[in-house]
Amino acid sequence: MTYDELVQAARLRARKTKANALDEDIKTYIDFVLSDLQRVGVPESRLQEPDDPIIINAILTYVRAFYPLDSNHDRWMAAYDRIMVKVKDKVRKWKEAEAGT
Repeated sequence: MTYDELVQAARLRARKTKANALDEDIKTYIDFVLSDLQRVGVPESRLQEPDDPIIINAILTYVRAFYPLDSNHDRWMAAYDRIMVKVKDKVRKWKEAEAGT
């Protein structure tokens, strides 16, 4: 999924159907998640055009937590945290596969 496709998918997840100035805000959230994923060890090559459903869902869930910023924010952030646990597990498996174990 290209960056532009991520932006479009995030816009849909946020129930925001039209492109406008708020897309820059969505891009900021996407960039944050990409950085967070890199921080926990996801290889850069998997982030340039992510195709893993867990990575994509992490991005879309984080964006949804902020659009609209409502009483469900904490639930969406908790969902993001749960997804990140799965991402960390996947990173461990990727590293094991690379090491040949």
